[in-house]
Amino acid sequence: MYLLSPLLSKLFIKLKLEVSRKSWLLLTLPLSIIIHLAVQNITPMTKNFIDSNGHYVLKGAILIFFILGVKDIKYKKERE
Repeated sequence: MYLLSPLLSKLFIKLKLEVSRKSWLLLTLPLSIIIHLAVQNITPMTKNFIDSNGHYVLKGAILIFFILGVKDIKYKKERE
């Protein structure tokens, strides 16, 4: 993800979003769970994350990574 982050950031700049490398690294696990659920590829971590009866440490860690990754994303306003 560290090597892909400059390319992904260039894509998101076109959407007027500034995403740092740190944010990409923190968003790796939350995004991977979302993508695995979207393509219905259930890995052991995805299975543990969607289990409603346990694995609270994993859920907490993913939630913390998501919050820390999203808080550094900035909306880039256009100048007039």
